[in-house]
Amino acid sequence: MDADPHRIRIQDLTGIAPWLVQHHIEVTLEREDNGRVVGYAPANGEVYRLMAEYQAGPMVQLLDFLAFQRRLRSRLLDLRDGRNGQRENRGNENRTV
Repeated sequence: MDADPHRIRIQDLTGIAPWLVQHHIEVTLEREDNGRVVGYAPANGEVYRLMAEYQAGPMVQLLDFLAFQRRLRSRLLDLRDGRNGQRENRGNENRTV
């Protein structure tokens, strides 16, 4: 995919992505041609602030964070592998969390 100055590519879908979703930032999951799923967030000041905050190692409500992480992971697996273990999943190429 071409670089988009309005979106940030997020590869840490188990760390920063759930942190952003927990703070009401929309993370879009997209499946690449090679089958890998990556996330995209809007490129704005709030996203950069939250990413820096996450990197600083904030105190988190663990159960809440894990709930967001599980939801994101289930959507990731749905996009990557397809429902019920099917390898082709044409209906879910892009999904917003």
